Amino acid sequence: MTCHHASDDPLCSSYKSHVTAARKLVAKDDVRNGAKPDAENYVVIDAHAVGNHVVLKVQYPSCAKCSYEGIKILVYLNVALVEVIRWKRIDPHFAEPNELKGSTDAPSPAARFPASDVGWQDAIAYAKNKMRKVKGKK
Repeated sequence: MTCHHASDDPLCSSYKSHVTAARKLVAKDDVRNGAKPDAENYVVIDAHAVGNHVVLKVQYPSCAKCSYEGIKILVYLNVALVEVIRWKRIDPHFAEPNELKGSTDAPSPAARFPASDVGWQDAIAYAKNKMRKVKGKK
C-alpha cells in the first residue's frame, strides 16, 4: 500500500509525532516485560572516581531478562560526583551526545562494560586512560 499523504500531514500514521508516540509505548512495554532497564528504578552498587570521570556499577531490578542480573557498568566522562548524586534517572543506553537532558538525568555513558570483575577493572582502566589523554600524556 502506498501512502498519498503529504510528508507533514498529521492525519498520516507516519507523521513524526505518531511515530514518536509509538516508540515511547514500545519502550514502556519493554520495561514492563523486563526486557529493558527502567532508567528511574536502579541501585548504584559501586562507584569509582577517576579524576573528573566516574565509573558506576548500577543494578536495574526491573531488568529481569537482562544479562548479568540487570547490572550495568557505565563510564561517564567529565562529571563530578556531586552531579552523580543528583541523578534521578540513569539510562544505560547510548544516546546522541547533543541530546539535552535535565540536571537530574545522567548523560549518555561514554562506555559500557560487562558486569564482571574484569569488566569493572577494564572500566576503571578506560577512565584512567581518558585522564592521561586529557593531561597530554601517552
